Amino acid sequence: MTTSPHSATESDEESVINTAQDLLASRLDVVRPLAQLIAERNRLQGLLDDVEKRYGAAYVNAEAGGWTVAELGQMGATEPTRRPPGRPKKSRTAKAPSTSVSPSPPNPRSPEPAQTPAPAPSA
Repeated sequence: MTTSPHSATESDEESVINTAQDLLASRLDVVRPLAQLIAERNRLQGLLDDVEKRYGAAYVNAEAGGWTVAELGQMGATEPTRRPPGRPKKSRTAKAPSTSVSPSPPNPRSPEPAQTPAPAPSA
């Protein structure tokens, strides 16, 4: 039984392809769970993003309704990572009210150096 060189080349080529497919199949088997978890993670991240937006709005509404950060914290509410768009959150530090101070007129009783006129240049 003689085989032509042409059929031996096809057999070798098929053998290489079959071996490559077997190797890829084993690699695909271990990546399938990862692909499933990536899809689930993306879905859950989308749900979490939606909840974070709603939580931020509810937290801001509670503050606007008179609840303090400390009181909300006692209830287990933490400051949201996302707040609804709009005005920025007020600073927690108390700032002294700014009063516009205009310069006061000089006190006639205070000793100020007398202004002496500059001597005229001599020609």
